[in-house]
Amino acid sequence: MSKQVLAKIRPSSSLILLARDKGATRQSFDYNALLLTRTSKSSFMPNSSVFPGGVCEATDSSPTWLSHFQRHNISSAMLRDVCHVKAPRPEIFNSQEDTDAIDTGLSLRLTALRETFEELGILLCRDAKTLTSTSGYGQFYEQFDRAHWQHLVHNDASQFLELCKQLEVVPDIWSLHDWSVWRTPSTFKKRFVTAFFLTTLEQAPSLHIEPNEVKDCAWRSPLDYLLASLRKELWLPPPQFYELSRCLNFGSLEELRQFAIKRAPKGIVLTHPVMYKCNDGIVHLLPGDDAYPVNPDACSDKIDTGLSVEDFRSQVRTKLHRSEHRDQHQAKLIINFAPTDGQINPLDPTKM
Repeated sequence: MSKQVLAKIRPSSSLILLARDKGATRQSFDYNALLLTRTSKSSFMPNSSVFPGGVCEATDSSPTWLSHFQRHNISSAMLRDVCHVKAPRPEIFNSQEDTDAIDTGLSLRLTALRETFEELGILLCRDAKTLTSTSGYGQFYEQFDRAHWQHLVHNDASQFLELCKQLEVVPDIWSLHDWSVWRTPSTFKKRFVTAFFLTTLEQAPSLHIEPNEVKDCAWRSPLDYLLASLRKELWLPPPQFYELSRCLNFGSLEELRQFAIKRAPKGIVLTHPVMYKCNDGIVHLLPGDDAYPVNPDACSDKIDTGLSVEDFRSQVRTKLHRSEHRDQHQAKLIINFAPTDGQINPLDPTKM
């Protein structure tokens, strides 16, 4: 038997962007999440509704960023205090062999912030006045030709640094909190390992979408997004469905922000789904499940169980952590133990 060749895994970064909804009429959530819908021409998961984000570029790791921060009296030591975590995190956070590259905790944040501007025209940043802000909420700036700079950054990622220089601002890395890391299953031809950061805003910024990548976007509550997905009005890929389901634990944006701050120092457990084929659906096994394989990359095809989803679940006697899919839209998340990285378990949107 020939050795299977798995697709190269590309590092990427994504931003779970949440903003207070001052006009909320429902009492359950005082905030909304921002997701964009990819175009039908997208090379990966077309027409899906996702958090803003994308692939890491070399310019995101450039030491030139350190010089830019230093011009605003932010030292390398201060940056390390923001981005360094002593607890274990997935390999995507490991230092690069290139000693000139900046800390990956910083470069991954820069990727998320650059992509958010490139896709949605939101520039999360701080200037001389807001650098001293102690609110803990993200800061943004809109008084410039966003369409022009968005076009430049879309065509050349290094222009993001140039934009910050021109406006005399620095990317708002302080409001981004380590949240999770997902790796694309081995069954996909295109694979990514994605660091998800969470940030909160006291008000929603205006949006300017990049038409080549984004069909549309919307601010909606986590529950609204999840129920719309279950009604097949939109499609949430597994990471988005899972992370929005986690948000259901928090009706208050401030409560969620405080949780993110306290949880981040505990590290991150990599979420690498392994896909199993059942007679009546697909099951994604997740780390910690008693049936989770020792090597999640052992097979490049879905593993056929020959069982129903329910019978496959009944084989596990103790720890369950899985996502059961009857079709692309119908997902049921099951976890019956506390994650080791201090994360909170997702809730069932149909029971809210």
